[in-house]
Amino acid sequence: MDSTIQVLTTVIIVFALAITVLATQVARRRRDSIPLRVVPAYEAIPILVGAAIEADRPVMVSFGSAGLGGSSTLLALASAELFYQVARRAAIGVTSPVLTVSDPSALPLGYGTLRRAYESRGRIERLRENSVRWYPSGPRSLAFAAALMTMMGDDRIAGGILFGSYGVELALVLDASARRRLPSIAASDQLEGQAVAWVLAEQSLIGEEMFVAGAYLGDSATQFGSTIALDTLRWALILALITASVLVLQQPVIEAINQFLGGG
Repeated sequence: MDSTIQVLTTVIIVFALAITVLATQVARRRRDSIPLRVVPAYEAIPILVGAAIEADRPVMVSFGSAGLGGSSTLLALASAELFYQVARRAAIGVTSPVLTVSDPSALPLGYGTLRRAYESRGRIERLRENSVRWYPSGPRSLAFAAALMTMMGDDRIAGGILFGSYGVELALVLDASARRRLPSIAASDQLEGQAVAWVLAEQSLIGEEMFVAGAYLGDSATQFGSTIALDTLRWALILALITASVLVLQQPVIEAINQFLGGG
């Protein structure tokens, strides 16, 4: 059994690498030849940023309690990639986007990401250091949620992208956003926060969708290829589960049909 699992694992890894390399090469030549699965939240982000630029108002991006050095490190890096894409688009405007964090370890990550985004546009002189802010820390921090609710009015936020680690306190922020009629996009690695995002946010991201911002919003062929590989493996897994279910149920179903017909 162990050897079978090792063989299957090796096959899956080789298959994923092959798809990633192939999709990356195709994307470098012609990106539109392999369409990505439609994710409404990623389609809404450029529209949100464009509307904020026209209104000369900032977009708020928040990592929640995601930070570096713990279990949420990968999530913090994924959040930073999304913030980079948002900041890079917003850099052509006058008003800088605002990043809020509750984990102190995310502060240098946020500063570095914002600086990199403005440098990529050649507009480093427009960078405002106070665009990255720390608010009271801790998972499920009601103080953090209250600070975001207050900031929406004080900074005249154009919309919010809450992308990180949140619990049920996310409901307070999204409710305040809805009452102000502000567009909102939310995602969380916590089950409670994800449930709130699905119900209250205008758009939400689920599961691995949080880790593919670079493919949908950026121009990296490598990230594009990785996302294609991820989607291909998902459909392959679904097909394998359906096939296995059919094979397992085939004989009992046939026997049941025979008994029914024989009994009739």
